[in-house]
Amino acid sequence: MIEKVDHKFTGSSNGDNSFLFGHKEQIAFLLNCIRNKQIPNAWLFYGPAGIGKASLALNVAKLLSKDSIFKEDSLSFLSEKDIRNPDVSTRINNIFFCKRKWDDKKKFFQKRISIDDIRELNRKFYLSSADYSYKVCIVDTTEDLNISASNSLLKILEEPPKNTLFILVSNNKQSVLPTILSRCQKIGFKRLNEDDLRNISAGLFEENHFELLKKTGALTSCDGSVKKLLNFLDKDYMKFFNSVKELLLGLPNLNKREAIKLLTVNKEYLSNDDPDKSAFGVLLKLLASFAKNELDLLIDNKSVQVEVNLTAAHLYSQISLLRHQSMEYNIEAKKVLFLALNIIELAFEKYKN
Repeated sequence: MIEKVDHKFTGSSNGDNSFLFGHKEQIAFLLNCIRNKQIPNAWLFYGPAGIGKASLALNVAKLLSKDSIFKEDSLSFLSEKDIRNPDVSTRINNIFFCKRKWDDKKKFFQKRISIDDIRELNRKFYLSSADYSYKVCIVDTTEDLNISASNSLLKILEEPPKNTLFILVSNNKQSVLPTILSRCQKIGFKRLNEDDLRNISAGLFEENHFELLKKTGALTSCDGSVKKLLNFLDKDYMKFFNSVKELLLGLPNLNKREAIKLLTVNKEYLSNDDPDKSAFGVLLKLLASFAKNELDLLIDNKSVQVEVNLTAAHLYSQISLLRHQSMEYNIEAKKVLFLALNIIELAFEKYKN
C-alpha cells in the first residue's frame, strides 16, 4: 500500500547481497520515483518485522549513492533488478545507518537510539561528500528512538540538508510521532507469501526442509517473516517450539507438570536476546495461529471452534501486554510465563467437557 502526501553507513562494505523477493508493488513505486526524480526528503517503510524493509532501504541507498545515478542515460536503463540486487560499487561515505548501538562493556544493545546518536548523524551529513550525489540515512527502527531523539530527528526533517533522503523503517506505524509521519511519504509492506518464502529458502534449507516446516505448522507461525523463518534452522528451537505447540494443543486441559519441566529444561528460551526466539515469542506465535484458524484444538464442534479463534485473539493482546509490562518492570521471565499459561488455561476452561 502506497500513501502519497503533499508536502554514514556503518555496516559491512564487502558487497554481500541477497536478492530481495516480494514487494513488487512497492519496488515499482520506488523505481518510478527515482526515474522521474520525484524523491521526497523522507520515506517511511512500515509493515511486519523481518520481511526485508531494512534490506530494501539499504538497496535503495546503494543505488542513490552513485554519483552517476541521475544522468539521463542511467535513469533510462534503471530496472527492477537494480533495486532488488544493486551493483556492489557503493559510495560508503554517503550512506548512514542509525540504529541501537552495541555496548562493548555491558555486552548488549542499548535499549534506545538517543539524541546524541541523531546529533552525531547530523554532524556526519555535513562532513560527507561535497558532490551532487545523494546522501541517504536509514533509521532502523523508529520504535527505538526515544522522545528526545524523535524531536531531534523531526528538526532535521523540517529543514533537511540538500540532496538527502531519510528512510525510516517501522514495524509499528502507530508508534511513530504524528509530526514525523506528516513529513514522510509512507510506503506500506505486507508479509511475504509462501512462494516468496520458498524461493528464499531454496538457498538456505536442505532439500525438503521447507516442506517439513510447512507440515509441522512452523511456516504459518513465521507470519511471512524471513527472520522468523530462519529461526527454524535451529533444530533445538524447532524442538522447543513443537513441544510448546503440543502443550497448547492439549487445551482446554493444560498439563502443568509438563509445562514446568519444559521451561526448566529449556532455560535459554526464558529470556532470549531475540524476542521471537524466546518462550514468550513462541507462545504468541502459537496463539496467533489459533486466532487465524491455522491450528485447531481437538474440539469436534465448528461453532465452538470459531469461539476458540476469538478467545485466542483476545489472549494474544493480553499476553503481549503482559510481556511488555514484565520487561518494563524487569520481572522474572519464568514467573510471568507461568502467569501467562494460567491466564490461557482459565480462558479455555469453559470448553472442558
